[in-house]
Amino acid sequence: MQEILLVLCAYCLGSIPTSVWVSRGFFGIDIRDYGSGNAGATNTFRTLGPRWGSFVMICDVLKGFLP
Repeated sequence: MQEILLVLCAYCLGSIPTSVWVSRGFFGIDIRDYGSGNAGATNTFRTLGPRWGSFVMICDVLKGFLP
């Protein structure tokens, strides 16, 4: 039972769209409407700049590493 709960928590953590939250929260835009249309760190880097692109990339790496 504990393994199932851990897998569900890891899935929920990994499904958080960091780039969408950053773009909407700080810039009032949807990152998917700009650049390549992908909600990822590369598109965030290109659209919002290196500071926010790096922040999203670090958050995405931590989402994969922490669980």
